Formats: sequence, structure tokens, C-alpha cells
Amino acid sequence: MTLAQHLAALELLRARAFPEEGYHLAELAVEEPTEEQAEAEREALALLLGSRWGPPRLVSLYSLLARAGGGEEIPAPWGLLCASVPDIQLWRVDARWVALAHARLGEDGHGLLACVTEVDPP
Repeated sequence: MTLAQHLAALELLRARAFPEEGYHLAELAVEEPTEEQAEAEREALALLLGSRWGPPRLVSLYSLLARAGGGEEIPAPWGLLCASVPDIQLWRVDARWVALAHARLGEDGHGLLACVTEVDPP
């Protein structure tokens, strides 16, 4: 996917009504699914989004993962994210949270994980 396609996918997620769970989670494909390429695309997309919404907050999810490991129930989608990625770039836009992460996507290599939610981070 190109940056324009990533941006279009994020805009579709932001525009859609939420299911009962209160979030949308999507894998955004990377042309060359290496770790370096996925990280480069995340940074490029974050710059583009930052020009629209302001700079993102870089949020480590380690503390959420540790809390979950200690038995605390972490609400979705935050529990899913902390189990999948070490950190996210996070924006608050129009009463919704938009998170972007570089993720290992199984045997397919690396890619981008996008989440749009109305659920506040714990």
C-alpha cells in the first residue's frame, strides 16, 4: 500500500460507526514487509498525520502488558495492542483515538497496525 492508501484506510476507519466493542483494528500492508520498511512507512505516515492533527504521542505499552501479566483486565483494544506491539503513535482526533504501530504480522513479515477507538486508554 502507498501512503495515500494508508491514509484512505485510516479515514475510512475514522468515518465508520463502531461495532459494540467500540473500536476498529486493521493491518495495513507494506510493499516490502521487512522490519526496516515497516518502520519507515510508520514514520512517513506519522509525519503525514502529524501535519493534519499535530505531533503524535509516542506511548510505550510495556506498563499495560505488565499490568495484564499481573492479572489486571485491560480493556479492548488496549489489551490487544499491548499484547501485539511494544509502542504506538497516538492521536486524539474528533473524540476518537487513532493509534499507529509497527507490527510483526505472522509469517507475512512486518506491517502497520492501525486502531481507531472511542475507548480511552487505561
